[in-house]
Amino acid sequence: MGSQAEITSHDNPQLHRYSVVLAFNDATKNGILTLPVPSHTDSDPVLPSLSLDILGQRGKTTPKSGERPPSARPGDVIGGRYVIDGQIGRGGMGRVLKVRHMVLDKAFALKLPKARYATDVEQRERFYREARLASSLDHVNIGSIVDFGDDPNFGLFMVMNLLDGIALKDKLKQDGRLSPRTAADVMTQIAEATRYVHSQGIVHGDIKPDNILLVKTADRHRLVKLLDFGLAQPQSSKGDGSVRGTPAYLAPERIRKEPASVASDIYALGILFYELLVGTPPFTGTTTDILRAHLDDTVAPPSTLIADDLDERADLIVLRATAKDPGDRHPNVSSFLYELNAFCDMHGFSTTRRRGSDSTTLVKNAASHAAKAGAELFELAPIPLAAVSRDGTIRMANHAFLKFIGQDTITEDLRLPQTPLIKVYPRLVQDLATVSSTGTTVKETFTVSSGEGERMNVAIIISAPPSDDCANSGEIHIALHPLGCTETKTP
Repeated sequence: MGSQAEITSHDNPQLHRYSVVLAFNDATKNGILTLPVPSHTDSDPVLPSLSLDILGQRGKTTPKSGERPPSARPGDVIGGRYVIDGQIGRGGMGRVLKVRHMVLDKAFALKLPKARYATDVEQRERFYREARLASSLDHVNIGSIVDFGDDPNFGLFMVMNLLDGIALKDKLKQDGRLSPRTAADVMTQIAEATRYVHSQGIVHGDIKPDNILLVKTADRHRLVKLLDFGLAQPQSSKGDGSVRGTPAYLAPERIRKEPASVASDIYALGILFYELLVGTPPFTGTTTDILRAHLDDTVAPPSTLIADDLDERADLIVLRATAKDPGDRHPNVSSFLYELNAFCDMHGFSTTRRRGSDSTTLVKNAASHAAKAGAELFELAPIPLAAVSRDGTIRMANHAFLKFIGQDTITEDLRLPQTPLIKVYPRLVQDLATVSSTGTTVKETFTVSSGEGERMNVAIIISAPPSDDCANSGEIHIALHPLGCTETKTP
């Protein structure tokens, strides 16, 4: 079956040995990691040495002689109704076949595990779970499961609509990377699919180019489909202490054996956006190198690695989504989409749905110009305006606000409690917490010195979006308004 290799460290003999089971399944080679490692701490900054075993042994129920299903061939009938026409793709754990329904005379894609995995209890359960979850979802950007069964000769199978497209991983191999416009289009559709999945109480758990299909529609627009729900699970799941996912897209907390969550899906979206813009994931190398980097290394801003005139908002989206602490990431996919749309607006294109088409297309139109004008109005407004996270980290601020707090630009870790504003408004941290926890609006005034002995009253309004479902939920909005001078020094 699989080969076994061992990675050891000669530099740190005190490292304990832990095993990682790395599996590649179906046409997309999903990596399944089982990683029983302790939490990452400063006292143990190096990831323990890893023993890799290509899955095929763990949990395997070896079939008795004669029980192994035969290999399906063209002309064979599966489930009593699907005639095999040929093969579409092959992967480590199975095949995708082109089949024709005997009664409907319609072509479909049929997914069939490899014969040697037909009696693997774990793989059968994973196959069942994927079919159940995918068939329960109804979204234009999600691949549909239209049938499922257990053939007496060939075992489990699931049937999908036959789509004419190319896997995103193959698109990246061909083109190297995507243009900012195309990357934003793909990300918008995948984020929409992910937002829908989360709204159904499900975590996808394996967002990556292998599981994304680019389809050309009848009107020649790009339609993006999110596939493969083999690692999906309810958001309420507490996990089983194992780590399952593809190393290049694993969030740090997943490596520490915390359960998959909305935040870990958002981390994968950030890694994916980086990969579309740059051409490769941010962390590459051996599995050990990749996992260690997820724990310790900050993702490089994409704009520093490509020649395109990339708006800095792309950097902010990637860096926020891939923050090591889940609490520092976008609170939900709606927030991710809000920032992605702002990025599109600054590039002069926006995401709209064409009438009569089920595809999301980036088009220049009056709406995009209006949105861009709105962004410029925010930037040039004389009143200081800003949007901050729950801990006071500045996400967006106009020129007037930066001038008010004595800053030239927004840095990644700039927080309001670290600025001079805290000196004139000591209740800042407490009021931010109040607004974040209760959703109420706080209105206060404070006094600042404006030079030459003049003192000015300033009103501050701190508010939250109206509901957790709006696009910029999780952020806190701040507006400052000078009320006029109250005192002048006598010469």
